[in-house]
Amino acid sequence: MSAAAVIAIRRKRIVRRFREAGATDVEHSITLEALGERPSWIFDQMARHGAFLSVPGGRFYMDERVAEEFLRQRRKRALLIVGFLLLVFLLLWLFGLFGR
Repeated sequence: MSAAAVIAIRRKRIVRRFREAGATDVEHSITLEALGERPSWIFDQMARHGAFLSVPGGRFYMDERVAEEFLRQRRKRALLIVGFLLLVFLLLWLFGLFGR
């Protein structure tokens, strides 16, 4: 499994855990430890983009709209990259520069 796939799975898992815990507003904020998560650069990246918001006491809650938009943008970016690479491969193959 590629590193990109592992990262995508971890992002989805974090979002799912917050959703299942009901940690989607200040009153229901929760610590990462209570969710069975540990601090990671993946979580920090999503928090910087506003998907997870911190409250005093080391607790967080998820802004569902921002989290879903973040995941959607990442999927879109991945598809664009794959599409570009396929296009390059196709052009190289058509012009005989690949596969000899």
